[in-house]
Parts: sequence; C-alpha cells; structure tokens
Amino acid sequence: MEIEKEVTEFVKTINRGPLKEYFPKKKEDIDWDKDKIYVEALYQGYLDACRTFEWSEKVKKDYPNEKEKRGYIEGEFKLGIACKIRKYLNNSKACSFDVFHGELCENLKECFREKETNITYGQAQKIINMAFKYLYCLYYKYGELKEEQFADCHMPLDSFSLEWFKRKFGEDDFTNFERYSENHKKLPENLFTQKGEKKKLKAESMGSWSSMQTWEEGCEKQEYPYEFYAYVIKKYCDERSITPLQLDFIVWSKIQKIMAAESFIKTFKDDDEEAKKGKKSEKSEAYDINNLKNTLENRLIKIRPLICK
Repeated sequence: MEIEKEVTEFVKTINRGPLKEYFPKKKEDIDWDKDKIYVEALYQGYLDACRTFEWSEKVKKDYPNEKEKRGYIEGEFKLGIACKIRKYLNNSKACSFDVFHGELCENLKECFREKETNITYGQAQKIINMAFKYLYCLYYKYGELKEEQFADCHMPLDSFSLEWFKRKFGEDDFTNFERYSENHKKLPENLFTQKGEKKKLKAESMGSWSSMQTWEEGCEKQEYPYEFYAYVIKKYCDERSITPLQLDFIVWSKIQKIMAAESFIKTFKDDDEEAKKGKKSEKSEAYDINNLKNTLENRLIKIRPLICK
C-alpha cells in the first residue's frame, strides 16, 4: 500500500529529538497506558514548530539552554495535554475530534502564555497535529495500528501542505461554499477573488501557517482561518476514502520534492519569458494525489538535460 510506503519513508527523516531512539532501530516495548510516549511525541512536534517562536525574556532567563527549556516544555505537556491525547486514542469516538483539537490547541497556548510567550493557533496546531502524526508512526511500528484511532485527525499545516492546498484548490469554484465547519459559519466575501462567475481562492488570503488564526479569533489578518483548511481537506479526503493524516503522508514528501526541483530548474532559467511559460505549465498540472507522482516525474525530466549541460 502507498500509505505504508510513505510512513516508512517518513520515519527515515526522524533524525533528532526523543523519537529518533525509536526509529529505525526497535526500542523496548512501549507502555501505551503511560504518558511518557505522548509527551515525547508532543515534544517532537514542538521541535517542528519552535523555530517560529518568539520567546519571552522570562523564558530566556529561566531556561538559558535547550536542555532546561526541554524540561520546562515537557513538564507542561505532562500537566494534562499528553494524558488527554492518550485517553482520546483509547476511545476516539468519545468526542468530536474538531472540538477536542480546539481544546488541545487552547491548552497549549495557555501553557506558553504562563511564561509570557504568546503562540498562535497556527503554531499550536503544528505541534498537536505533528504529535498525532508521530504517534501514528509509533503505533504502526510498535502497536496494533487501528486506522479508526486516527481517522478524524487533521492534516498538519505547514509551508509545504499549504503550497499543495493552493495548487490543488486554486482553480476550484467556492461560489456555493456555504460553510466550513460544524458551526455553519460563512467566510467573508473579500477573502475570495471573483473571476467571472466563479469565486476562487485569493493568494493574499493565504497567510503563513505560523500566523494562522481561527474563526473565533476574528480573522483579523484577513486570511483564511484554520477551520477553513481543515474542512476543505476533510471533504476532499472523504471523497477519496482516505484520512487527512494519510493524505499528509502522501502529499508532504512529494510536494517538497516538487518545490525543490522547481527551485533547481529556476536557477537555470536565463530568460524571464521562458520562466513565465514554465510557471504557466505548472499551474495547469493536476495536484490530485493520484497525479503527484507524475508531476514530480515531469520536474525530474526537466532537470536531467540541465545537469547534462
């Protein structure tokens, strides 16, 4: 199965943090009923997001090195968030994941706020969603993975997944897009661009993942809120009988390689007109998960003659 292959490839990239001890070598059996592994998964997720943090002077003073800072952060995770994730995975149908996810992110924001460090919902979702992604990998290798445990988990949003989102849904018509969440709330019209009779995504409304807000926070930045992305992705996955987390395993590595290949090709483009033509052909390509492999291959085909030169 493609998912199994992508999970195997992803764990090869885990080369730092507490979880590097679990891959590729096999560690002792994991006690799934204790919070330790969930704390480590959260810290691993934190490592993926922390480069965007603006630490307060209080944190810098109280925890002057990374070892002490890790102790503080993992201590915060142990106070409740890790336990909540453990209980959820033991009974994933006990509550709505969307509501549960929102509570976790708010809990996480509060943890850092106590040390006078404010993080955004976008930064919180990266930690939480990556923690679930790492736990999926751990269950896959060490436990008896049950897909239903992770069926409602969200796709982690970062620069690569947002780039895929823009390319995949950029030409879609959102005219009849009435709602994006359980709350049936409509998005402001000015977040979209009108092209003829179609209402399409507006590039300016797609901010960075680290500055992302929720609807409840007011969308003050005039950008799409987190719930919008989660809803569109969930709808897309339901139509293809996969989960958002499975989608991330498929999309993340391929779009990363596609973008890297494009950057390489761009360095060899002397003619601006030629570069524009390349961009236009890229826009016309399909970014459905069934086409990503072909799209990547098309980029590699363009690279080969450049290398031979």
